Amino acid sequence: SWNEKKDIDHETVVEEQIIGENSPPDYSEYMTGKKLPPGGIPGIDLSDPKQLAEFARMKPRKIKEDDAPRTIACPHKGCTKMFRDNSAMRKHLHTHGPRVHVCAECGKAFVESSKLKRHQLVHTGEKPFQCTFEGCGKRFSLDFNLRTHVRIHTGDRPYVCPFDGCNKKFAQSTNLKSHILTHAKAKNNQ
Repeated sequence: SWNEKKDIDHETVVEEQIIGENSPPDYSEYMTGKKLPPGGIPGIDLSDPKQLAEFARMKPRKIKEDDAPRTIACPHKGCTKMFRDNSAMRKHLHTHGPRVHVCAECGKAFVESSKLKRHQLVHTGEKPFQCTFEGCGKRFSLDFNLRTHVRIHTGDRPYVCPFDGCNKKFAQSTNLKSHILTHAKAKNNQ
């Protein structure tokens, strides 16, 4: 499905990234269940549909209990990302490497061979991850998509609308983002 293909190339290093000195502030915590402060977010006018749409495009940052300070800078010229430790920084450095692993099917290139292998599932249609809930058996190309799907069965809805008075919850961040845009449409129609 489209959703599966969309997530094929999604990097799972979101929690290792940090805002550089010249980057906009990170308000993605509001995309993971935290309500907006009563006065709104400084510097963002969520009544402006354009700014609200930009807010909805934010990727949620994984919240960690022991959020250690990010003091290690990426040494790559022009990169402003900071990391908690050397291991995270070295993992990130791969993203700057040459994309030498090329898909013969569509020409898309990757830094790591494992990412190319994962991408090729788009072309092969292989779906090795199967839902084990009784009577389901739905299959997925990626374990990430299976984990998201399982929330349908468990009822887990970790993505909460950040708008005051709106208590809608969603199993997938993409559904929360689509929902947030309905607030923009509602404001436009007032």
